[in-house]
Amino acid sequence: MGASCGRFIQVYKHCRATHYRRTKTFGHRPEKELWSKNDKVQLRMFAGSWNMGNEVPPSKLQDWLKPGCDIYLIAVEECYYTPRPEYDCCRDDWCNLVQEALPSSVMIARHDMGHCQILLLTSARVSACIHTVVASHEETGLGGLYSNKGGLALSFYIGDTGLCFVGSHLAAHQGNVQRRNLDTAHIIEGICLTNDSQRPLTNQFMHVIWVGDLNYRIDLEPEECERLIHERAWEELQQHDQLLKVQSEGTAFCNFREGVLSFPPTYQHTAGEPPDPQTGLRRYDARKARVPSWTDRVLWRSFPDAELQLEAGSYTSSPEVCTSDHSPVSAIFRCPVMRPFNTAGKTGQLFIRLSNLMATGLQPGEHHISCRAQFCEESKHTANAMCKDGKANFHSVILKTKPGVCSIKWLQTRHILIAICKVDDALESAHMRSHPVSTIMALTGLAEQFEETDGCGVVSLLGADKPKEFTASLSNSLGVPAGSLHGEIQVCAPPAHDPDGILNFTAASAQSFANARELAADDAQRCCLNFKMMSLV
Repeated sequence: MGASCGRFIQVYKHCRATHYRRTKTFGHRPEKELWSKNDKVQLRMFAGSWNMGNEVPPSKLQDWLKPGCDIYLIAVEECYYTPRPEYDCCRDDWCNLVQEALPSSVMIARHDMGHCQILLLTSARVSACIHTVVASHEETGLGGLYSNKGGLALSFYIGDTGLCFVGSHLAAHQGNVQRRNLDTAHIIEGICLTNDSQRPLTNQFMHVIWVGDLNYRIDLEPEECERLIHERAWEELQQHDQLLKVQSEGTAFCNFREGVLSFPPTYQHTAGEPPDPQTGLRRYDARKARVPSWTDRVLWRSFPDAELQLEAGSYTSSPEVCTSDHSPVSAIFRCPVMRPFNTAGKTGQLFIRLSNLMATGLQPGEHHISCRAQFCEESKHTANAMCKDGKANFHSVILKTKPGVCSIKWLQTRHILIAICKVDDALESAHMRSHPVSTIMALTGLAEQFEETDGCGVVSLLGADKPKEFTASLSNSLGVPAGSLHGEIQVCAPPAHDPDGILNFTAASAQSFANARELAADDAQRCCLNFKMMSLV
């Protein structure tokens, strides 16, 4: 019953996501003037965060919101103050203040949670190409009941390239490292922006930018920390940074990257006091005796072989914006975006074969692998395999692209999403098969969306025009490492053009692709109801 209730909670989380722009069908997205004659364009993307300390912001924000970018991803925390007279609330006041600082940008979406807010703005030429804009949030304060802490996420597509922006405010205080790690895990697991609940938030989009007041501290005495700050001994300070420690231990923000911390810690300053004109440093609040720390950060992660370049010297703080006890931080990225694939007038299809599959780091029991991609007709599963000594070997699996997706060159810019699922004997018991909640979910089709996973990863198709070996790191629904998947991948021509038999499905694969598919369907019909797979007999 607990598993079924968990699935209904996931349904609720998905239903509360806000859709700002509708989805455009893959293969039929118009090629706007953004690409012109180029197949790939470079966009400048600003990402920034500021804990406003519930103070009235300055009227000018240009010291922080750098002009000249194509995309602006902005997060604020503790945004609660007396607005200007012409506005009813500080949320609207803040939104308009940002637009005044970026007059040539178009506001695409705004999402709020308590006193936290995230904004997406773009240039007019980029705005015409953005679609499938979805936002949601996850509270983590007071056991998930209060919105003073938590995370907000906003996803969007530019052509066929998916991006996700997360802004978060994690648990405070020096000793709450584990609480911050758990907050991060709950945000990753709890926010649902797509129909794919198998994979965590961080494994569904080509690029994920995560900013916010993460509240990780520096483990030093305040006096020693300030001495190193005045000496600008950034590398020595980093040795005591809690976030860098938990990343190296694999307990939070796994596989996320960060620019060089070559600016002073951003917290806790004396609010309202500008930087010293001689040193350029803001004074830290001696009354509260907090350890100065890099609580405010900009992190990112990308799919394998996907390019997202941090502009040199762009990861910095803006101490001139000094109304709060935090200094805002920002970074500027170079984001390449491919021209959307157009299937109009095209009829061909391709196959993607994953073979020699071996997973490591698994829990005891039976497992199977699920594979899917935006440009493929449907998800595919391997047969179940028994894990032994943390390892399991799986049969090949073949994905078929959607009609018209016939360019091997374009496919080499794409990725396959994988998930390893454990077959739970308890959930396949007679009680769970007959439970009314399970039956209702199977009948309505909800069940298929909520298959639980032990580990998720991404496989790049770059170089897969020939057989290519790969190793994909896996992480669970909390974003924590969960083993790896090794194998071989190749983009193949349809069977009629495959005289070498690359597309052999099984030992009995002398039959055509259609016959093999019919056999798989017959096997599925002969199976009993598998609660995890949610196949209705």
